[in-house]
Amino acid sequence: MQLNVPLFPLLLQYRLLNALTTTTYFQPDEFWQALEPAHDLVYGYGYLTWEWKDGMRSIAHPMVFAAVYWVSEFLKLGDTGVIYGPKVLQALFASVADYSVFKFAQKYYGEQIAQLTLMCTVTSAFNYFVSIRTFSNSLEMMLLICALNYWPLDKTTVQVNILEYAIALGLGAIACVLRPTNALIWSYLGVELIIRQRSFKLVAIAGAIGIVIVAFNGLLDVWYYQRLTFPLYTFLKFNIVESLSSFYGVNRHTYYFVEALPQLLTVYLPFFFHGIYISRSSTLAHSSIFVVVVYSLISHKEVRFIFPLLPIFHIFAAISLSRLRILYRTTLKWIFIAFLVLVNVPLALYASTIHQRGVVDVTSYIRTTPSITSVGFLMPCHSTPWMSHMHRPDATAWFLTCEPPRNLSPSEIATYRDESDQFYDDPELFLRMHFPALKGNDTEISMFRYDWPSHLVVFGALEEMLISYVGNAYVECERFFNSHVHEDPRRRGDVIVLCKNNNVNRV
Repeated sequence: MQLNVPLFPLLLQYRLLNALTTTTYFQPDEFWQALEPAHDLVYGYGYLTWEWKDGMRSIAHPMVFAAVYWVSEFLKLGDTGVIYGPKVLQALFASVADYSVFKFAQKYYGEQIAQLTLMCTVTSAFNYFVSIRTFSNSLEMMLLICALNYWPLDKTTVQVNILEYAIALGLGAIACVLRPTNALIWSYLGVELIIRQRSFKLVAIAGAIGIVIVAFNGLLDVWYYQRLTFPLYTFLKFNIVESLSSFYGVNRHTYYFVEALPQLLTVYLPFFFHGIYISRSSTLAHSSIFVVVVYSLISHKEVRFIFPLLPIFHIFAAISLSRLRILYRTTLKWIFIAFLVLVNVPLALYASTIHQRGVVDVTSYIRTTPSITSVGFLMPCHSTPWMSHMHRPDATAWFLTCEPPRNLSPSEIATYRDESDQFYDDPELFLRMHFPALKGNDTEISMFRYDWPSHLVVFGALEEMLISYVGNAYVECERFFNSHVHEDPRRRGDVIVLCKNNNVNRV
C-alpha cells in the first residue's frame, strides 16, 4: 500500500488540526493508561493505577508515547513537547487510518464507494472526537484497517500472498498485544481463511508470527516490571474469571446495538444497517457481527471497545449510500452531503472543544501557576488528567481513589465502597475523619489520611457544601467552565479552584 501524495498530506493536516484543537475530556484511560505510565517511565514521577501495580497492563502502548517524551527531551521542547507531542503522533495514526480505509474500500469496492467511505470517515463526529485521543483503541483501529489492506479477504483468490499475509498478521498481533480482545476479530478471520484455504502452512506462519510478537512483548514487560509477569493472564483473570470489570459498570446485553452504534455512527446509522444487510454474505460483515455479539455477552461495556470497527462500519454505510439515486443528481447530491456534514460538525466541535473542557483546563492552570505547591482533587476518581498534563515534580498532588475490590470475599465485594464512593456517601463525615480540623471544626481523630493542600479542586456540584465546611479557610481563586449538562450529578457545574487563605490559622 503506497501513500497517495495528494491525499495523505491533506488528511494529516486535517487530523493535526483536529488533535491540536481538541481540549476536552472523554474517559480516563486516554490519560491514565497511556500517557501517565509513559510520563512516569520517562520523567520518574506520576501516578500508576492499580493495574500497573498488579502487572495487568502491558507497557507496549505507553512505550509509544514514552518515545515521544524521550524525543521531546532530546530536542529540549519542554512543556510543549510533553503536551503536544502525543497529540501530533496520534494525529499521524488517525490520518493513516483515514487513508487506509480509503485504500481498502477502493481495492475491494471501487472508486465511488471509496470516496463515500472517506466522506463518512472525515465527517464522522465520533471519529473526530476519539480517533486523535491516546486510547489504545484508537491505535488498534489504525492497526486493524492497515492490516485488512493486506489480509486475503477475496474468496476467489487461489493462492495467498505470503508476504502480505505475514504483514497483516504482524499488525494484528501487535493490536492483540495492545488489547487482548482484538483476538476476537482475528480469530474469526483466521478460522475463515484456514477453512477456505485448508493450508497448514498458513497456520504455521500465524503461529510463528504470534510467538515472536508475544515473546518480544514479554521481554518488554519483564524489562519494565523487573519481574516475570504475564499481563494477558492477569487481564483475563480480572475481567473473565473474577468478572471484576463489572465494578466499573454493568450494561444491558443490547447496549452495543441500541446505544453504542448510534453514538458511533450518528446520521450514518440507518445506512450502516442497510449496508451490512446488502453485504450480509461477506466475511467482513460476519466478523463485525461476531465481535459485537461476543462483546455484548461481557457485563462491562464501553462504546470505545468497538471503536476499532468504525472504519468497517463506514464502508457498510458507504455501500448503502452508493445505492441512493439522489447521489446521481449533482444538486441533490451536494445538498444531501451538506446535510450530513452539518449534523456531524456541530456535534464534533462541541464534544471536542466545549463539553468537559474544564477538567483539562485546570491542569494547564496548575502547570503554569508556580504558587501552587500542593493540590487536592475532591472529585470522583480520575476526573482529570494527571502529571502527563500538570508536569509539576515540585507540587504535591492527591485525588480520591477508586481501587476495585481485589482479594476480597464475595460478601465483602457486595458491600465494597471505594474511597471516592465513601466521600460522596457523606462528604462532611469523610472530611472530618480524614483531614485535620479547620477553625470551628472539632475532631477526635489523631491520625489523618490527608492534609489540607494549598489548593483544592472541586466540581460546582460540591461547591456549596465544601465552602460551608471550610468557611473562610479557603477562597475561590479560579473557575473553569466544564459542561452545560452531565449525566453524572457529581461532575455537574464548573471546575473550581480554591486557594488556602493564609490569614486563617488552623486550630
